[in-house]
Amino acid sequence: MNNQNFAESGADVGQQIGVNYGDTAFHNESIYNINQGDPPERRHDVARNFLAAGVPRTAESIFGDLLREGHITAERAYYYVLSVVSGRSCGNVDGELFKNIRDARKMALSLPHDGWQDAFTVVWRLMRFVRGEVEGGRPTENLDDVLGAFSGLPADRQDEIAQHVNMMLSGASQTKLEGAYAERVVTQRMSNDRKRRAWKFFEPEPAPPRPYVAAETKAEQKDWLQFVIGGAFAVMGVLSSFAGTSLPGVLLALPLVAVGGLLAVFHGAERAATTMWAQIRHNQVAPHTVAARSPGHWVPTSFVREIHRVVDSRFTEARPHVSGDWPGYTAGIRSHLKQRFVDLYGNAQVPAGAVGWLALWHARKVASGWADNGLFNFPRPSERDTLLHRVGIGVAVVALVLLVAAKGGGAAVLIAGGGFFVVQGATRIRSLQRMSALARAHDEQIFAAEKHGYEEWLRVLADRPSDGEMARWLAMDKIYLKNDLVRRNNLTTHDLVTHVVMTEGADGADRARVRRGPMRYSKYEVQIFLLTRSGVRESRQELNFLTGEARNERRNLFRYDALASASVRETGVRATRGFGEDTQEVERLRSRRFCLTLVNGRDITVVAENFRNANDTVLEDESELFLVALQTSGIDAALPILEAVAAEGSDWIAREQERREQWSRDWYE
Repeated sequence: MNNQNFAESGADVGQQIGVNYGDTAFHNESIYNINQGDPPERRHDVARNFLAAGVPRTAESIFGDLLREGHITAERAYYYVLSVVSGRSCGNVDGELFKNIRDARKMALSLPHDGWQDAFTVVWRLMRFVRGEVEGGRPTENLDDVLGAFSGLPADRQDEIAQHVNMMLSGASQTKLEGAYAERVVTQRMSNDRKRRAWKFFEPEPAPPRPYVAAETKAEQKDWLQFVIGGAFAVMGVLSSFAGTSLPGVLLALPLVAVGGLLAVFHGAERAATTMWAQIRHNQVAPHTVAARSPGHWVPTSFVREIHRVVDSRFTEARPHVSGDWPGYTAGIRSHLKQRFVDLYGNAQVPAGAVGWLALWHARKVASGWADNGLFNFPRPSERDTLLHRVGIGVAVVALVLLVAAKGGGAAVLIAGGGFFVVQGATRIRSLQRMSALARAHDEQIFAAEKHGYEEWLRVLADRPSDGEMARWLAMDKIYLKNDLVRRNNLTTHDLVTHVVMTEGADGADRARVRRGPMRYSKYEVQIFLLTRSGVRESRQELNFLTGEARNERRNLFRYDALASASVRETGVRATRGFGEDTQEVERLRSRRFCLTLVNGRDITVVAENFRNANDTVLEDESELFLVALQTSGIDAALPILEAVAAEGSDWIAREQERREQWSRDWYE
């Protein structure tokens, strides 16, 4: 399920929700998890993780509880205020919220001075500047002085303040604040080797290889019966050869018969085993179809289908850049691996994506031999075995001729007839044993190579970025794309009133997330609204998160009076629980649809949904995931602004100024 969606040109939103995503990874980390009885330090770390991830409302709740319980530090007060103002305009920070901010400031000032108080003071001074700016008189703070103090903070504090306070500021002060560290945004958004590391976040936790043991092929009862009966006749022939025959001829013929038979059996079995093993290998790689349905044994069909998709996608990824029919060449081995992975991991309690690395390992191994048609280079019987097999038969024939010459014709017939069945049965029994040994050796060799590949893959993923790094890169991308759009539109600080940025996963993007954390995407659709004094400038572009490149921009401009209507539709439950003082308002929402319609009939539709998958094995609160999706996508901050614009039209700027003025008057109330 996607975080949100945008439908254009009057498209029905139901057609937009079904975005086709690539691989989905789930990292079972505990950075967003709090257990009952956890100490304040642990709760503080989790709250800070939520704030860095773009989920300020959860962080606000945790930090607020810590301060109310008396676990007061300047750092905690600073992060609490950031979580309160993050994603909120100044008009939304009033009443109880503003009282809480003032209380947090008093707490911070009561403590010995440290660097966290300096950061808190910069946030407070920015809010005071906004108040003075709104009043229209002489500002109580000089913005240049505040920005000077801002520039003196550690780089991490600058990033945090710029990311979370920008909705409080006017367009002019936003631009100046971001301009104070614009160069840092350009460089830091690709910092920490992002291009080399970002893709690793979307790789699932790899499942270790499991030994594949093919069913052993054993001789049938008729093979043993043939060997025993033939042996009995051969023994009878040997015993009868001593009666009425030339003893020297018998003593010469019988050893030759035995030697010839042994040569024929052992080398014939090697030839047959190699031939059968080659046929098995051919059957594995020859094109054949494997049904994408459950084989039983409590293996869900959804897992089987996902295994099929993972194998196909990994082989597509590994395709060499040379001409040829790669899908046709690999059709058989892909079917074989699909069946093999279902057999090995169907009941292993791992997601199908955890086998993706192994599918890629096999795909690259196949790709390395494509130029030489290596997939179809099967073992063949050696010339030595063929020669010795024929020599054995020849020696046995010569021995029988000698036995006949020694007047042992009857014995020769018995030995020849019985020996034929003995050799045939023994060759069959021996060849099946040797073929099973070849299969075991092959499987053991593959398993050893897979284990080596697994260890190499773990080393590759060792520096996988954290969820916090992913969030920071995305926050920098939003600031960069917004600033770039302002620059390319030649907007002045006076023109820009405010802006909103919303993101969603792009079609075909890989997805990954940490437990209770937001979904991350390898590609995003980024939509930016620049609300200016003359109208709205909308930009929509695709962001390749792995490289930081933005492309395929679509821009639209419209006046405020071009807005025809706005609508909001929610799916979920709102209820009141409890009685008296224990009464609580409960929301359990699963989706929210906001549609902004222009007079030309064009719809700008925003849909937010929780991203929990029906196949997720970890139980998580769907309502909580919905709130995470709202906040990290930017919809939570954007909807109040877009709803106000739609309702008030060209009067929105005047009404927004009135709301800011009311906020300023409430400053000390």
